[in-house]
Amino acid sequence: MNERERLLSVLRGERREKTPWFADLSYLYFSLNEQGFLKEEYKGDAGYLKFYTDLGAGICFYPPFLWKTAYTGDVVYNQTVSGSFRTSFYDTPAGSIRSVEKFSQSNFSWAYTEHFVKTIEDLRVMLYVHENSVFSENYEEFEKIDRLWGGYGIPTGIAPVSVAPIQKLLARWAGVENTINLYMDHMEEFEEIMQRIESSEDKIFDIICASKADYVEFPENLSSEITGKNFFLRYNKPYYQRRIEALHKAGKYAGIHIDGTLKTCLPLLHECGFDVAEAVTPMPSGDMRPEELREAAGEGIVIWGGLPGGLFTPAFSDAEFDAYVKRILHVFQNDGRFVLGVADQVPPDGLLERVARVREFVEGSCF
Repeated sequence: MNERERLLSVLRGERREKTPWFADLSYLYFSLNEQGFLKEEYKGDAGYLKFYTDLGAGICFYPPFLWKTAYTGDVVYNQTVSGSFRTSFYDTPAGSIRSVEKFSQSNFSWAYTEHFVKTIEDLRVMLYVHENSVFSENYEEFEKIDRLWGGYGIPTGIAPVSVAPIQKLLARWAGVENTINLYMDHMEEFEEIMQRIESSEDKIFDIICASKADYVEFPENLSSEITGKNFFLRYNKPYYQRRIEALHKAGKYAGIHIDGTLKTCLPLLHECGFDVAEAVTPMPSGDMRPEELREAAGEGIVIWGGLPGGLFTPAFSDAEFDAYVKRILHVFQNDGRFVLGVADQVPPDGLLERVARVREFVEGSCF
């Protein structure tokens, strides 16, 4: 079996030959490129694949989106970068909103210093943007990557980032404090806007359902202490059930990116219809031991992850790294619903030799 076949066998619930090993190396790749350390042979689409093949990891993130976005209703979007700051603007007849992000040179990532949505008026503008968004197919670009990756990977059909409307607010548009204030102070209008934003993206899911993607992931960055059980059950669960029902009817497998704390939300995912919990992060980064994951998740869902990204850094010794990989593979050695993965990404100071070493464990040469 090649790596794509191994993964599909797990998704189908079939007997697997060996544990699939898929790593998200995009963050490490980006940081190497930013520092000028990325070899020329690893640049471009073919080079990105070679980066994975040379390190022995299956590839699934990130192909092009399956759709493209344009705007009507006099919506204008602009983005400017000045020094370490990136500012994004939406100008509309309903008003203007902006977000500001700061780039950290130490960890090669962007963080919000100002969110788009601060007030109920801002949320109304964001609704206007959504209801004046026009989506079209982008199948050609996606399928080109599918052919390039071949048996070494499986391109993931990514749903909107973030997907569920409440997750958009919590993780990206408003932040936790502003979201809770909007919910408490304007509950009736808040819920109406959530419903209308959900409907505005129906076309995206029509495009995804009609695509050739086998596996679709909800990039929620779900973390239990952020979303909480009440928000999850009130907003996320019915949303996920509706979307996943359509994806299943279209023959797709559906997963969710749950890369934060697990205890509250992991047990709720299977009843939403998810086939996969991806980026599952156990201790020492998460809040559950590897041995607790299967009981919490339930028998029917694929657990994808298990190796906290920090393990790949010099903060852990080679002996600690080896022992943890062995532990994870031992815990799931008889579990046909498991995909070994990084939880959630190999960070910029990750050691390439450790990424390559995981393949040796998977193939059995390190046992």
